[in-house]
Amino acid sequence: VVHRVVEMRIAGAGVAKRTYVLSCAVGVLGLLLFAQAPDAAAGVAGSLLVSGIARPVIRTAGVIWVNRHATGAVRATVHSLLSQAEHAGEIVLGLTLAVLARAASTTVALTGAAALLACAGVLVIATREGSHKFG
Repeated sequence: VVHRVVEMRIAGAGVAKRTYVLSCAVGVLGLLLFAQAPDAAAGVAGSLLVSGIARPVIRTAGVIWVNRHATGAVRATVHSLLSQAEHAGEIVLGLTLAVLARAASTTVALTGAAALLACAGVLVIATREGSHKFG
């Protein structure tokens, strides 16, 4: 459902990239809100921003970006590599954040997760449109 809604709204050059970056910013806000939540309502709001808005839109914008930049001959391979990189990152960085949470606190770990998501947004900003044609 999210894929169809986002795809209909992402039409122009660079819109997928801007959507990805904006979603990263929403995710950072949600993670920081969740990490610093003064009460349960704020924690739920932060969780909703991350899991209900940022994560599905980031994933969908990534799929749309690949679909627009990869030819049919390599599209499935690029999607597979993107998925593998995402899962490897979740495992490695998830374990790292778990160690950080145990050593410091969950607040520190969630703030670290927000910093990682902010880095992803900055990396996407640094890319040039049209310089990534696969296949």
